[in-house]
Amino acid sequence: MEDRKINERESLELISDMIRKTKKGTTMKKDYNTFLIYGYTALITAIITWVTVHFTGRGEAMFTWFAMFIPYIANTFFRKSSKPEVTTYIDSMLGNIWKVIGSMFIFTVIAIVLIGVLTHVMNFSIMMPLSLIYAGIGTSMTGLVIKEKAFIWTPLAGLLAAVYMLTEGWCHNFWNILFGMSFLVFMIIPAHIARNKIKE
Repeated sequence: MEDRKINERESLELISDMIRKTKKGTTMKKDYNTFLIYGYTALITAIITWVTVHFTGRGEAMFTWFAMFIPYIANTFFRKSSKPEVTTYIDSMLGNIWKVIGSMFIFTVIAIVLIGVLTHVMNFSIMMPLSLIYAGIGTSMTGLVIKEKAFIWTPLAGLLAAVYMLTEGWCHNFWNILFGMSFLVFMIIPAHIARNKIKE
């Protein structure tokens, strides 16, 4: 097949079409629903867990936190396999960032289980500060890629909460509220800010 040279008008039309498709693919469709889904799941789970532990005194209620895997499982196995019209380098980079973050969550759970089997002590409380660190890193990196300041610095709130938990060294009911509020600060609020910018 012989290559055909395109003229200046066709070149401008091609560039304009690519810009339009890129904006449609990365800006209008990426309305931060994923951040809101995970953020609100964390906040609601935090409140439910805190209330349950507070009124029943049963630490087993902490296993409610495994509800955080529901959005991940639903997104992985039940989403429609429709490819976007345009997949940009930014889309690919963001997808890879969150694949790594998701893998860190999964491998941490597996490591806790395996260590628990070997030592006969299975302590999932470490997941809470580590989750804040993992999610905060992913959110901050996303903010750097899409140049949205609201996502870049707010994860510091989660980092401070995680350092407090690790320094304190023992899990109690206040951790639940602290965890939920952290997700409110570095996922929910920035996502709403970004969505409002798109609407404007």
